[in-house]
Amino acid sequence: MSRVIPNPEKAEARVLVVADEPNIVDIVSMALRYNDYDVVTANSGREALEAVAASKPDMIVLDVMMPELDGFEVAKRLGEQRSDIPILFLTARDTTDDKVRGLTIGGDDYMTKPFSVEELLARIGT
Repeated sequence: MSRVIPNPEKAEARVLVVADEPNIVDIVSMALRYNDYDVVTANSGREALEAVAASKPDMIVLDVMMPELDGFEVAKRLGEQRSDIPILFLTARDTTDDKVRGLTIGGDDYMTKPFSVEELLARIGT
C-alpha cells in the first residue's frame, strides 16, 4: 500500500481521527501528535462530517462501526461532496467484503483491529 498522505514531509499535516471508542482515539491521537501531526478528533460520523468542514484535514483515520452514521456512510458522503481527502479505515470489520466495500467507496487504505501503532504510522506516512 502507498502512504495515505502523499507528502509526509508536509509540516503540520492535519489528521482527523474518528472513532466512538475513546481509547482508540487517544492511542491514535497520541501517536500522531508524537510524530508532529496536528490532530482533530470526532466521536461519531456526524461529528466527522462537521470536523471535515471546519478543520479541512489532510487525511482521515476512520472507524467503520459507529452509531447513527457509520464510517462507510461518512466516506460515501464525502465522495458525493467530491472530497479528495485520503481515508484510512481502522476497524474491527475484517471480512473481504468489508475491505472491498471500504476501498471501493472512497477508502485509500484499510486496517483491522487489533492493530499495530507502528504499522498505522507507516501507512499514514511517518
